Amino acid sequence: MSRYVASMTLSALLFLWPCAGAAAPEDVKTVVVLYPERADGRPANELTDQSLRAAFAAGAPGPILTRNEYLVLSRFQDAGGRKALADFLKKKYAGDKIDLVMAVLGPSLAFALEHRHEIFPGVPIVFMAVDQQEVEKQKLPVDVIGVPIELDLAATLGVALRLHPKTRQVFVITGSAPFDVYWEGVARQTFRPYEGRVTFEYLAKLAIDDLLKRVANLPDGSVVIYLPVSRDATGKVFIPAEALKVLAGAANAPVYGYADSYVGRGIVGGHVLSFEMEAKHAAEIALRILAGERPEQISVPAVSPNVAMFDWRQLRRWRISEASLPPGSEIRFREPSLWDLYHWHIVAAISLFVLQTALIVALLAQMSGRRRADEGLRQSQSELRILTGRLLQARENEARRIARELHDDLGQGLALLTVELDLLRQKPPDAAAQLGGRLQALSARVKQLSSSVHDLSHRLHPSKLEQLGLVAAIDSLGRELAATHGLKIEFRHDQMPAAISPDTAACLYRIAQEGLSNAIKHGGARQAEVELRGTADAISLRIVDHGRGFDPRQVQGKSGLGLVSMRERVLHLGGEIAIESQPSSGTRLHVRVPLREPTPA
Repeated sequence: MSRYVASMTLSALLFLWPCAGAAAPEDVKTVVVLYPERADGRPANELTDQSLRAAFAAGAPGPILTRNEYLVLSRFQDAGGRKALADFLKKKYAGDKIDLVMAVLGPSLAFALEHRHEIFPGVPIVFMAVDQQEVEKQKLPVDVIGVPIELDLAATLGVALRLHPKTRQVFVITGSAPFDVYWEGVARQTFRPYEGRVTFEYLAKLAIDDLLKRVANLPDGSVVIYLPVSRDATGKVFIPAEALKVLAGAANAPVYGYADSYVGRGIVGGHVLSFEMEAKHAAEIALRILAGERPEQISVPAVSPNVAMFDWRQLRRWRISEASLPPGSEIRFREPSLWDLYHWHIVAAISLFVLQTALIVALLAQMSGRRRADEGLRQSQSELRILTGRLLQARENEARRIARELHDDLGQGLALLTVELDLLRQKPPDAAAQLGGRLQALSARVKQLSSSVHDLSHRLHPSKLEQLGLVAAIDSLGRELAATHGLKIEFRHDQMPAAISPDTAACLYRIAQEGLSNAIKHGGARQAEVELRGTADAISLRIVDHGRGFDPRQVQGKSGLGLVSMRERVLHLGGEIAIESQPSSGTRLHVRVPLREPTPA
């Protein structure tokens, strides 16, 4: 009954397939892809199909219709079974225009070579993921082309031993299907040179439950090499990648494999066959053939290398440093870090934080500066009030002094002179000699009063400054101070201009007067030097005394009217003033005042 149902199903499929094939447009290229086993979610099949379709979509000038055939060759191992399968495909594609056949893995290529003239006569074949040794065993026709692979199990074992230097035993896992047995033989031959270095144990042809128990209790210093498990000892069929997933999850030692379809299903990694890369290589060749090139004119690489590929999660599980991996290794399934996921958010947050911090700092600095400015303003106001008070007091004292001198000296002298003149008028002497003596005494008294008036006027405003000029006025000032106070003054002048504005002359004279007065009064100086020097655009005054000196820091903010008036006079004229002094080292006063046009008389 089951055979009848199968026959009816096959007849229905054969009836429907030509209709489906006939529906394809004339300009569509049709590619038949042969897979050796069923379409049951095998990762290798899915990787190959996805990579092929992506390459065709990216590189084809026109539409390509891809038709996958899953041959299930493990169920058609005898010649009769393969012949029946070929007959089925021949009827299925009868009348269809097939432009290219692609064979995945060695069993598919062997089937295609055996029955191509029956199913796809004259159609070129592109193979992929076929071992180089299998290609070399067959004499391929010129229209059968592809890039052979070399499964480097030795490289995978080598990297496993390098990443786990304390390894003492290697367990090789494989199944009981013919495909599994083939790879067991390849592994035994490949690993033979390593048998003196580590011990090998082949866990082959075991039931899946026994395999799970063994891998869960491996001794320390063990490494597992996983070969395909397509069928176990009980005859149970497996998808090799799914069997690996179960075994690697139970294993207490790191597992390594040979295919990229195993990465992500439990192996640490290795030098693996990349079905993605092999599909891309095959797609490039297929596109050239579909574009019109003849297969025998296409040059292909002698062999396709394996890819160093590793699972980031397994590296973390077994504490393997990425720096110890082979150069250029490809790392899959890397879990994104917090930075990877949110680096823009983090950068934005940090930038916002920095900006806010900068604004806060700027605000604090502004507030601090404003407070300092307010403190400085209040201090300046306080100093201004103090100086204003001093100025008012000085003016009051000066007025009091002038009033006292006028009253005591001039007023009383004039009053006494008036009294003596009245007495002389009322009782003139009889003798002419006595009258002459009285008149001579009165004349001396008048001369004394005139001298007092002259001195007072000179102190208020030196007439010599206007009459004789700045140089003569300062020279006269020095002579007077030398005569009055015994101060030895050395006065020098050089290149002084002929005409100096009254403001400039008065400024320099008053500074010389104040500086020398301070040298006598506060410095106790007995010797001083005064120098006037003219340039093209300015006049410089230098006064050096050899008195007691002072510390400028201690008198800062306590300066009397003398220093303040000197500074204000110079600044009013746009000049510069500098006072240098040290205790016991005298005082040096430097003034520079720019020249101005003399004011017309």
